[in-house]
Amino acid sequence: MSSEEQGGKSTNPAENILKKSPFSGIAVPVAIVLVGALIIFGITRMLSSGKDYRDLVQELNSKTFGNRWVAAYELSKYLASSSIPKEEIPWLIENLSMVYDESVDPRTRNFVILALGSTKQASIIETVNKALRDPDPKVRFNAVVVLGNLTKDPGIDWVRLKKMLKEEDPGMRQAIVLTYGAHVPREMKNTVFPYLKDENEMVRLSSAIALIGNKEPDVLPLLRDFLKRSYSVEPGELDAAKIAALKLNILEQVAKYQWEAARPFVKATMENDSNEKVSTKAKQVLNLLKN
Repeated sequence: MSSEEQGGKSTNPAENILKKSPFSGIAVPVAIVLVGALIIFGITRMLSSGKDYRDLVQELNSKTFGNRWVAAYELSKYLASSSIPKEEIPWLIENLSMVYDESVDPRTRNFVILALGSTKQASIIETVNKALRDPDPKVRFNAVVVLGNLTKDPGIDWVRLKKMLKEEDPGMRQAIVLTYGAHVPREMKNTVFPYLKDENEMVRLSSAIALIGNKEPDVLPLLRDFLKRSYSVEPGELDAAKIAALKLNILEQVAKYQWEAARPFVKATMENDSNEKVSTKAKQVLNLLKN
């Protein structure tokens, strides 16, 4: 029996990443671009295996290779940090999709989905949509992350995502509304709107950020109030770095959709925010809105 099937304990630091739930509090990223960074680029130490992507795919396809999840983990890191020839991408996606279908270990499926997401290709959609129904919650969460990071919507299963919004975990709800914000599908607008009143602050704010693409006037007060928020925090609240990151994300979305209605509080942020990065970004956005 392979170690994958045995499910024994491991002291490998790579495996320990999966033991840290992505659903705890504000560990969920504040913007879709930060989601991918949390899951893949947050792994800062590369294992020096010396193997390239073909070697790792071969190990994944091997019926006798024990820790397939380790190969999947290595491959997800490799693809996040290295380019592969464009002509090799279809072969890679085909092989990874087969590995996902055949794997009984959720760790392997998890890193396979992340590896597929690194390609950002429309052809991964069938497997990633399938992963939205995976029995493992980490795999489902990372599937949502991957969909949010796609530059286009090649056929996202929005019906499934609507159902997943009813899950109790606020991290999942946040990831889904941010995925909506990345693609702004017309059929999801009314689904996201009620989450402006979610019990979780991060879900409420993420919903407001997501609805900037619809230029919804109802989100203006929430966004305005958050941009006025102080960086001095109490224990258990968002820390100063996360507050700044959220403010920058709001300003990015306002700029992306050139939302004129946001001009007054963008101007106030430029004039009053104590964080230089935030005030500078607000100035850039204000100049864009003037043109």
